[in-house]
Amino acid sequence: MHTTRTRAALLLGALGLVLAGCSTNSSSTTTTTAPKTASFTTGPGVDLATKTITVGMLSALSGPAELIGVPLTDGMEAYWDYSNAHGGIDGWKVAFDIKDDQYNPQIHVQMYNSMVASVAMIAQSFGSPTTSAIEAAAQSAGVVLGTAAQSSAFVDQSVNAVIGTPYAADVANALYYLTHTLGKAHAKVGIVYQNDAYGADGVKGFDAALATDHFDNVGSASYAETDTVFTSQALAMKNDGAQYVVLTAIPTAAAEIIGDAAVDGYFPHWILQGPAWSEYLMTSTGIASGKPTAVEKAMVGAWVLGFEAAWGNMSVPGMAQFLAVQKTYYPKQVPDGYFMYGYCLAEMESAVFRKAIAAKDLSRAGILSAKENLGTVSFGGLIPSATYTPANGPATLMTDIAQVNLTATGFLKLIEPYFESNTAKTMTFAS
Repeated sequence: MHTTRTRAALLLGALGLVLAGCSTNSSSTTTTTAPKTASFTTGPGVDLATKTITVGMLSALSGPAELIGVPLTDGMEAYWDYSNAHGGIDGWKVAFDIKDDQYNPQIHVQMYNSMVASVAMIAQSFGSPTTSAIEAAAQSAGVVLGTAAQSSAFVDQSVNAVIGTPYAADVANALYYLTHTLGKAHAKVGIVYQNDAYGADGVKGFDAALATDHFDNVGSASYAETDTVFTSQALAMKNDGAQYVVLTAIPTAAAEIIGDAAVDGYFPHWILQGPAWSEYLMTSTGIASGKPTAVEKAMVGAWVLGFEAAWGNMSVPGMAQFLAVQKTYYPKQVPDGYFMYGYCLAEMESAVFRKAIAAKDLSRAGILSAKENLGTVSFGGLIPSATYTPANGPATLMTDIAQVNLTATGFLKLIEPYFESNTAKTMTFAS
């Protein structure tokens, strides 16, 4: 059963303090078969008799990253619900065991340990700090992770199945756009970042761009994922004279930082790393008819870095089917890039399973081999094509840039289509 989740409350509560003046589809797992049957090799989470593959999902369905985790998970479910209803993956269906880790690495580890023996793969491991906590265990066991995080360190580990662009490349691309495409060679730029693997990757891109693009670096400020007050970070950027501020944050923190800056009369040009954005930063419902938030006006004109196509852009080949699936399985889903991301993540994983099925090997080793040798996967333009080889490396280095606009679909107007900078092309991505 699908239910509509209200995700604005988390932001609205935070903003009120600043400015003061799920259900999910869950399928039980019963099969941990490992032997060969009729020349078909299986493993945990694979039921040859019913042709069912059970996967695990570890997501933030509550807590500070709920605004990302919920639509991302819904997008994955939508893809597999559609696939299952239309013959599955060459006759195989996907079932899912979904758990809420609250964006907490310790809970993430506990839930991974509780499910890993009964699933074919972890189809979603959401978040950089959380995935970092299980990556070594998954690598040791050969368990493929649908790594819903773009930290550079993940792309050279064979078990990480990542779609999209590393955070560092996104930041480098954005600062190239600022200094070269727009000609702002001496822009005064600062960065506020989450003090973990996610934030470190934003800083990596910032530093790489500084070395090649030579903008004026006016400083940085960090915050802990558990912080609830962000006045010092906003004040630091103001005092440093930052005209442009890169925010490598999650939406709740972004709302607080932008809100605190606005209260202090500071309105820089915000450059939001993709996971810092949510349509709920704008209104109570995530759509134009909702009640405006306290930071709505301060958000207008901000850039949002990403690699998803504009929602509803029918020139994109895969858009018609995507919208049809969304309207069938999540008709109340508002335009949201995380939902599209989840849909594409499931699409890539289905391609992995299809390759493993063709090889008649759905063991852990067979699934990992299928991922490593998958080659190029097209998403119909919803996101850039991704390439997977035994050499690993980034699936793509493409970034697009949208600008926050009150009248655009999803409040985002595309201002720069997919591109990659020379800096991103020369970056290294070793863990």
